[in-house]
Amino acid sequence: MKSRSAPFHSNTILSVAILFIALFYLGSDLVSHNWTRADGSKERGVIHWDVISYYAYLPATFIYGDVTLGFLDNPPEGFVNDAKFWFMHLDNGNRLIATSMGMSVMYSPFFFMAHGLAPLFGEARDGYGSIYQLFLVLSSLVYVIIGFVILKKLLLRFFDTRTTLITLLSIGFGTNLYFYSTHEAAMAHANGFFLITLYLWLVIRWYEKQTIINTILIGVLLGLISLIRPTNILVLLLLLGYNVKSIKELGQRIGFFLRHYYLVLIMVAGFILVWVPQFLYWHTITGHYIFNSYGPFGGRFYFSQPHIFENLFGYKKGWFVYVPVMLLAVLGIPLLRRRIEGMFWPLLVLMPCMIYVQSSWWCWWFGGGFGMRTYIEIFGILAIPLAATIEFASGKKARWMGYAYLSLLAILIIFHQLNTYQYKRNIIHYNGMNKEVYWKSFMKTTCPQDFWQSLTLPDYTLARKGIYVFYLTGNKNEDLKEMGEEKGQEELAERIRADQKLSSEVKRYAKRSGITMEEAMDEVTECMYDQMVNK
Repeated sequence: MKSRSAPFHSNTILSVAILFIALFYLGSDLVSHNWTRADGSKERGVIHWDVISYYAYLPATFIYGDVTLGFLDNPPEGFVNDAKFWFMHLDNGNRLIATSMGMSVMYSPFFFMAHGLAPLFGEARDGYGSIYQLFLVLSSLVYVIIGFVILKKLLLRFFDTRTTLITLLSIGFGTNLYFYSTHEAAMAHANGFFLITLYLWLVIRWYEKQTIINTILIGVLLGLISLIRPTNILVLLLLLGYNVKSIKELGQRIGFFLRHYYLVLIMVAGFILVWVPQFLYWHTITGHYIFNSYGPFGGRFYFSQPHIFENLFGYKKGWFVYVPVMLLAVLGIPLLRRRIEGMFWPLLVLMPCMIYVQSSWWCWWFGGGFGMRTYIEIFGILAIPLAATIEFASGKKARWMGYAYLSLLAILIIFHQLNTYQYKRNIIHYNGMNKEVYWKSFMKTTCPQDFWQSLTLPDYTLARKGIYVFYLTGNKNEDLKEMGEEKGQEELAERIRADQKLSSEVKRYAKRSGITMEEAMDEVTECMYDQMVNK
């Protein structure tokens, strides 16, 4: 499909909108200045939690000269590993960085700039000063704004300026892309948004003209997308299914790839090229070129027990609860059947696959975070059905419908910004939310009474086994303490047996592990007792 030609003034309006998004994001960065360590805090600016592992490859390789982290046994003078490096000790004695190196690839241009500038700002070239963290924040801002520029071009292929403008503003301010491009800027999500939006744009262009450059770029992008977050390899479905409108056309598409096998080989070569450093790293650390680096941490998928409802609508992290604009986007997919049929079938297949896979991960709430952050990377794709809903509502003869829909979007954007404020002020908790706490906190600007006593925190040890237990923070479990350990564990065992869902999870764990139900119950009750009594 050929691109719509946008008049000069239309491009100007959209460019101003993207500039406004950029300035708003930059302003949020300047206000929070989260590249510096908070006063009295031991926590480093933005290099914390997952970012510690994402980033570790760069300083380990280019500053300390040892990606195996062997230098930690005899560190340089003045070096203290105060959570600079996280790793898993393997049975062979080596240290493994769990995450793959995709984010280090994305950080690298900004890392090298910071490394060169550090002496000019009187900072040590240690990889962890404020200058390095500032440039990580800037990297997210640059990538996300480029992502919006590409998204503008993508939307203008199908929609008019007005629809494109409203869609850009909805994605920019009505979703947690904003939070993960500013307050948690060094996380992977803004980078993924940029890469997948660029990938979709290139896929569309590739079907118009299969140049060698575009073919290589698609392979490289797929490699980088999956190197950052392996489950995002599912966007391969867009390449396979774009503009396929029937089973017959699917057969023709397969024939097309068979006839143009050399293009497929070029894509595969580009994909593998990106992964070669990761394969070499794994081989150095583990002796295997392909390795499940999350395995030693107990990370796995439980495809037989996906938590789909909780993933989408649960109070803990539900995608549509905390980012309701995306519910409108997903509901807009059927509109593509007539409006942009070439996108309808790929999205109709991609979204259930994506939801199923994300819901099957052992930690289906994905640790601490604001909303179901794992879907942020595909917001550029979902902008298309969201735009379709805007166009549909605005195109009705009854003008009130368009006004009502735009009013709804405005309300949802304001609501999301309030949610963002609440999250930053700990009025929305990073992993302890539940129905009671959600409604206590709803639309509040101060922390409600009994908030901290009403949270339900997950048991990560049991979750890795596919057993999901959440502990009420306000429950001191005095009854179990008074019983003593033996009777307390017996009481917990009875509670588990009385809970059909929990009992089934324990039974599945026993079967997977090849142990008896009694042995599994002993493991679970011991773990729960320790958490509930000795926490």
